[in-house]
Amino acid sequence: MTIWKESIELDKMDPDFISIRSMFISGSISTMYQLVNYSPTKVSKLLGLNYSAYHTKLVNPEQFSILHLNVLAYAIQIDPNIIQNIIQQQIEDKILDKFKKFNTIK
Repeated sequence: MTIWKESIELDKMDPDFISIRSMFISGSISTMYQLVNYSPTKVSKLLGLNYSAYHTKLVNPEQFSILHLNVLAYAIQIDPNIIQNIIQQQIEDKILDKFKKFNTIK
């Protein structure tokens, strides 16, 4: 688990971020696209993205940068590996397809 040098106390955290945090911790989030209904404007602004770019990344979560994942994880005070694991599970078929194509090229 990542321990942030500086943390945000839950009672001072934005209520929308507390909701998102709870969903990640409880395992309710299985795809990044599920975040589309939870303060998308606020989250996209946090990540420095316009809504359209944020939406595109929710559909194709491998496009999120490591910085984006870490900023979101810090804002909701969770280990960034929780988010990374969700993305990895979500894109596993894409990874396998690319690998299979690579192996057939030889």
